[in-house]
Amino acid sequence: MEGVCPTVVGEKSDTSGRVGSTATINIDAGSREVVDTTGRYEVRWSRAPIVGESPDYIVLVDGTAPPRSTKVTVSFTVPEAAYGINYVQFCRAARDPYGFSFSVVPDIKVSPASGSPGAKVAVNGTGFPANKDVILSFDGKDTKLENSANGVGSFSADFAIPDTIAGKHELKATVENMSLGDIIASLQVSPTISLEPEHPEIGGEVTLTGCGFAATSQVSIKYDDISISNSPTDKPPTTDLNGNFSHKFKVPESSKDSHVITATDKAGNVATYGLPLEGEAPPLPNPISPAQERFGVFGSQLVIFTWTDVFDPSGVTYILEINKDNLNFFPLEPGMRQKDLTKPNCVMKLEPGTYYWRVKAIDGAGNESAWATSPYPFQVGFFSTWYLVIGGFIFVIIFIFIVRAFFRRIREYYK
Repeated sequence: MEGVCPTVVGEKSDTSGRVGSTATINIDAGSREVVDTTGRYEVRWSRAPIVGESPDYIVLVDGTAPPRSTKVTVSFTVPEAAYGINYVQFCRAARDPYGFSFSVVPDIKVSPASGSPGAKVAVNGTGFPANKDVILSFDGKDTKLENSANGVGSFSADFAIPDTIAGKHELKATVENMSLGDIIASLQVSPTISLEPEHPEIGGEVTLTGCGFAATSQVSIKYDDISISNSPTDKPPTTDLNGNFSHKFKVPESSKDSHVITATDKAGNVATYGLPLEGEAPPLPNPISPAQERFGVFGSQLVIFTWTDVFDPSGVTYILEINKDNLNFFPLEPGMRQKDLTKPNCVMKLEPGTYYWRVKAIDGAGNESAWATSPYPFQVGFFSTWYLVIGGFIFVIIFIFIVRAFFRRIREYYK
């Protein structure tokens, strides 16, 4: 029999589902063959009962079962269709089709399924009554979004997450004057923080704004490992009923190359913000002295290094490197690298030899200038202390020999 056939003995098939879900047809015809010797079959879908070779259907599955099968299991994906009764037909060559009704139920999905207040998410609905207005509510409040399902019961809307606390929230879809059951999608709200200005300087005042935290909760703030607002006169901020807060503080100095602000409320909700400090390197310092100079004659000497001072709003420190004999500053001998210098000069005691030197500037945000290398070597002394000691020792020995020889001559003269 063609069209909507009577229930087949032993048939157990899914008869309802959401668009995009997987449904299964299970047919057990007992001793009768479900398919003939070709084993070919189709699963057809239609909004109205399929009569004869009516073209008003779509083929969901085209497959082959073992010849003379008495049991067949086929899965199909529920296509885009409007709410209510649709029809499925398992059609096999040269045999009567098995047909049954299939109810499409409405569903909504949110993408992405999580976000922070102010972020936009897409709400996609399927399986709704065709050409009907759909009302969306968030936590029971009308979103005022105008949505209308199309001819196959689908709609799409962009929804901006409002100011609300962290946690799971509900988006619900309803159709006026129709009871469709609970059509709900979950939306996980997570906290976020932002900074003004976005590119602060070390020591500059910034405003940290947070939303999506727990309601009326104290928030602890850290800049890298430095706790902010932990003094009696500068208390941590507290969120309002919607989980929002705003707090001003001055950007502290930190030795780390990159910086992160972390805000944590009493409920354990955490938000981080990578601090985009200014990335411009400080000016290049200019080496002044020493240059082609000689310091002393014997032993180690004090040498004063000077260079031009440079300015950066975040502050500047200097690194000085000194190398013996050549311009290859790696590896350096111990003590030949001075860092964290806050003034454009440095005094060092050096052993005799020929030296080269260079200097660079580093600002408070960790940006480094290039190396400024003095093109002129300088010299310290002619002889080291050891040469002086050895020379003095040799002189004493020679002097002793001369004195002994002198007295020997005198003794020989008076004999």
